[in-house]
Amino acid sequence: MKQNPADQIVLTSENAGSLIGGGLVLLSTLGFTSAILFANMAYKDGVDVPTANAVRYIATVALLFVFQKIRGKKLRLPPRARYTSLALGISVFMMGAGYLGATQYIPISLAVLLFYTSPVFVAVIARFTENEPITIIRSGAIIIAFIGLGLALEIHSVTNLNWQGVALGFLSSFGCTSFVVISSISMRSADPQAINFHCITAGTALFAAFLFFSGGPAGMIPYAALFKLCVSGLALVFGYVTVFGGLEIIGPVKTSMLLNAEPILTIILATSLLGERLASIQLIGAAFVILGIILITGDSKKS
Repeated sequence: MKQNPADQIVLTSENAGSLIGGGLVLLSTLGFTSAILFANMAYKDGVDVPTANAVRYIATVALLFVFQKIRGKKLRLPPRARYTSLALGISVFMMGAGYLGATQYIPISLAVLLFYTSPVFVAVIARFTENEPITIIRSGAIIIAFIGLGLALEIHSVTNLNWQGVALGFLSSFGCTSFVVISSISMRSADPQAINFHCITAGTALFAAFLFFSGGPAGMIPYAALFKLCVSGLALVFGYVTVFGGLEIIGPVKTSMLLNAEPILTIILATSLLGERLASIQLIGAAFVILGIILITGDSKKS
């Protein structure tokens, strides 16, 4: 049976949109990775974690405000979307505080792996919120990527783990899950970047409150560290703007899956910038993650 030319045009447009959306999400991983690297540089200059989070997110909000004004878009949202976006600030705080908090109790590699369990939860929830089917290929892709992350991060043992670190790791994962799923729903009736601004603003307020109740900054922030935190904020702006743009196009399941590329990119950049060497097992793990992304991308196109 021959396909109608009009249908072929629609399919071509959808495929192009899928590629653009996927490309935006992959670009966002570059922003988030750069934000982490510059924040780590600030930590080495003596800035504590609560201070670093508060400062870099304040910079992020200021830059997002400028971005919206340059676009000529209004920041106001309908009441329902506004309250939902402000509630998403809790998800932003859970991601930041949970992830960094986990690294104080368990190995960083395990904290990253726990954070990236989020695609599993997103896939289950999106089955009901987005009518996204949980196919065999999609499930297999998530499992393959998860195994790949474990190999790439060189996780050898999970014995004698601190339960607080594990709990904080899963807290960050739930934060990411709720952020992706609820954002996707909110975008149906409001400008994605306006939602982005409101939820990051609310998250920043929580980071600032946490800093205040934890005793405030440990001391004066060196100018070099302040510059690195501002660059980290700029990288966060790039990451959040592109991930919201991609999320609007390709949906929550595919977005959360493509975000698995972030730790792989972090390893590659650390290798390039810090002179670290990749072990063979890490290369195999990276290949697994890429295979999982290819599988879920192909499955999404078929759907």
